[in-house]
Amino acid sequence: MKKPKKLTSQSTPQIEAHIQSAAQNSINVQISQHVKQRMRERKITLPCVFEVLRKGRIRRTPEPNTDYGTLECRMELYSAGHNIGVVVAVNDDDPTMIVVTAMHI
Repeated sequence: MKKPKKLTSQSTPQIEAHIQSAAQNSINVQISQHVKQRMRERKITLPCVFEVLRKGRIRRTPEPNTDYGTLECRMELYSAGHNIGVVVAVNDDDPTMIVVTAMHI
């Protein structure tokens, strides 16, 4: 069986497609209590976060987080009357994406 190409060696459009595809199933997205609190403060709903992950685009270069061995990507989309950014951490060894934060941009 062919080993999948590492996320860190993929192009931005390939990483974007991976995030969009993985977000189709909510079980692949982990959202911490801290992020939920920030979403409440910023009036960003969970359906909005999923819409950004499923339909958004990466506009900035993904950044490696060497402390956690992840690649942090900011997906952006105009949704619910606002430009929303959702930062997710992805890892080659774990299909679960971790939402780092959600913000108005």
